[in-house]
Amino acid sequence: MSSATRRFINFIQTDEAPENHQALGKGRFSNRDLEPTYPEERTWTWYNLPLYWFSVAFGATGWNVAASLVATGLRWDQAFISCCLGSFIAAAAVTGMARPGAVYHIGFPVLARSSFGLYGSYFFIFLRAVVCIIWYGIQTYYGANLLALMLRCMFGYKWTDFANSLPASADVTSQQLLCFFLVWMLELPFCFVHPTKIHWLFSIKGVVMPFVTFGLFGWCIAHGAGISSLSLANETTSTSGSNLGWAVMDGINVIMGSLSPMLVNQPDLARYCKAPRDAGWPQGAAVFVSKVIVFFLGLASTASIQGAWGTAYWNIWDLLEAILDHYWTPASRTAVWIVAFSFMVSQFGTNFGGNSIPFGADMTGLFPRFLTIRRGQILCAVLGIAVVPWKLLANASAFLSFLGSYNIFMAPLCAIIIIDYISRRGNIHIPSLYNTSKTSLYWFWSGANYIAVFAWICGVALGLPGLVGEYQPQSVNSAAKNMFKMGWILTFVVAGVVYAVLFQVGKIRGFLADLQVKGWEYLGKDGRDGYLDGEREVVEGVVVSEVPTPKGEMTVGDVEKGDKESV
Repeated sequence: MSSATRRFINFIQTDEAPENHQALGKGRFSNRDLEPTYPEERTWTWYNLPLYWFSVAFGATGWNVAASLVATGLRWDQAFISCCLGSFIAAAAVTGMARPGAVYHIGFPVLARSSFGLYGSYFFIFLRAVVCIIWYGIQTYYGANLLALMLRCMFGYKWTDFANSLPASADVTSQQLLCFFLVWMLELPFCFVHPTKIHWLFSIKGVVMPFVTFGLFGWCIAHGAGISSLSLANETTSTSGSNLGWAVMDGINVIMGSLSPMLVNQPDLARYCKAPRDAGWPQGAAVFVSKVIVFFLGLASTASIQGAWGTAYWNIWDLLEAILDHYWTPASRTAVWIVAFSFMVSQFGTNFGGNSIPFGADMTGLFPRFLTIRRGQILCAVLGIAVVPWKLLANASAFLSFLGSYNIFMAPLCAIIIIDYISRRGNIHIPSLYNTSKTSLYWFWSGANYIAVFAWICGVALGLPGLVGEYQPQSVNSAAKNMFKMGWILTFVVAGVVYAVLFQVGKIRGFLADLQVKGWEYLGKDGRDGYLDGEREVVEGVVVSEVPTPKGEMTVGDVEKGDKESV
């Protein structure tokens, strides 16, 4: 290797731990962003995560999902029931996924090692990274459509007469494509902001967006057919009997599909909380309340406008376009511009918290020697251009099919992480998560927990036939299609139950048996931060070396013995 190449590699390598902190691990298993969040960087407090969820709910994604259920023929009361049930399930899942991150201050890539092993976690980190790229492109496209509205409000026919050189089959116009790249460039500077400082954006969004959303709702009710249109909309549908149950279940699946990426991402945000309570029930309550409210606002607004104008505008930008078509006045143009601008900025925050930051965390997990969270965020923005989100959003059916398609992959992942944490009674030995020794607690079998992998496959397998049926309806029977309609719940429950049973009978390695007697989250209490009593005084942050046990189940004494031998 030449000296120039060596200097270049040294230049792009990630930073080591600060002088006042010793690194837990080295090489491909750790860098500064992968290690537990340092106390001085735990800047999120009790109101940041609730406001984050308010900012997410009162945005284009929350509005579009609820309205799209009406656009595809679901009765409004069925859609609302689906929204309530889905939001309640989501609130519980959000709280469960955030807890390990808030207690031990670790992100998803490191937390996944405790469930799937140091090497086994790689596949699931990669899987989540792919989803983040797709959603980054979709959220950017949302922002592009809103920017196009703002330009129409400002320039009128000079913008609408902008020549389109793309065919109809492209599902995107030249205007939208131009706006897509403009929004992409506006988002790029935020990718350089570290997660410890981005929470202010979520807080501002969480306060502003409810006022904007309620204002739009009020306008739709006042200028549309009103609340009474909800009852009229029910008269046009005939879903009943067993079809009613499946319709509601399908609605729940869609709601969970819109939230699945952010559920898995919770540890990457909760790790910056000052205390575990900052990611507790207030966050779950905020998820439920905000989602139910915005779903109702979207449903009622869509039905009201549909009753007056005869069309269900299932996404926010089409609704705003229709308002301009019917009311082209200075006041309407100003109001629409303000609403479009607010929703566009909201999309920025949703993109960063739900896609950019998690993808950056994933890249640190896969390539810790060369990538940090900031570098990963920039890479996510670049790869987001390669996604063609307008194809996914061409119509409501395509959008809902996309939401449901990766439910079957994300839900089992959430289930295994939550059940694993509960089965260990909330005890995670932090130094072992960075220990590359084959005697490590989380080495399992050749670096992977095959029991967790098997449970994940069991969950996914039940949803695959229905997934095929979404794109090739004639190839599967109605039973497979119905199973897909309950995809999130079905795959979550199956994977969780299988793993819970196998955890108890499979003698999973990495299970510190003695800690179960000491209580729930013993390693996370009294300032232990995932260390055994006295451990940091012995090794002061250096990776712990454990000794193997014949049956794979370790005790606290085994680990302490390994500590002394390593020292």
